Amino acid sequence: MTTRLFNIDPVLVDAPMPIITPRLILRPPQRGDGYILSDAKRVSWAELQQWMPWAQGDIAALSVEQEEILCRRKQADYLLREDIMLFAFERETNTLVASSGLHRMDWKTRIFEIGYWVRSDATGQGYATEITHALLRYAFNQLAANRVTICHDNENGASRRVIEKLGFVKEGEAPLDGVLHGRFRGTSYYARYDLSGLPPLDVRWECEP
Repeated sequence: MTTRLFNIDPVLVDAPMPIITPRLILRPPQRGDGYILSDAKRVSWAELQQWMPWAQGDIAALSVEQEEILCRRKQADYLLREDIMLFAFERETNTLVASSGLHRMDWKTRIFEIGYWVRSDATGQGYATEITHALLRYAFNQLAANRVTICHDNENGASRRVIEKLGFVKEGEAPLDGVLHGRFRGTSYYARYDLSGLPPLDVRWECEP
């Protein structure tokens, strides 16, 4: 396989938004999103604490102001192409149902990592699969990706099923990859190098403002 290398300044990379799927609109955070992000995290805090190292501590410390700061910083990161956090809104209700994105990117080699979490009262509806599928198509078709990676905590069976459903190839496992809740946790790592074998998905992206 020939790897395409790119020397363009990432700021010049076209990354049009939003990404639109049959049920969702995905877009970067923007000013004023702190409240809705805070609300989604509060609804999901107990579940997030099971898997996310950043979701530790008392939920009472989760302030709208801090979430607004995060949203504005991530908006800046998107413009600078340093990170692409995305919020997934249900098209029918405009409810924030998930946070996702493309992270830890290397713009020269065009390697990206997909991450996500789904609001607890929206789980079990296939949103994680729809989002991950859309981001695969966006990464390979729009951003000229050579490789897209994803991982899951070894105890998170729901995430593993999403990854396997979308045809990622397991590349390795780290049995002692970190500590959460005072004990070691393992992580499994996967990748895709193209879109072969993916089922159809009606997805499009629009002009960047």
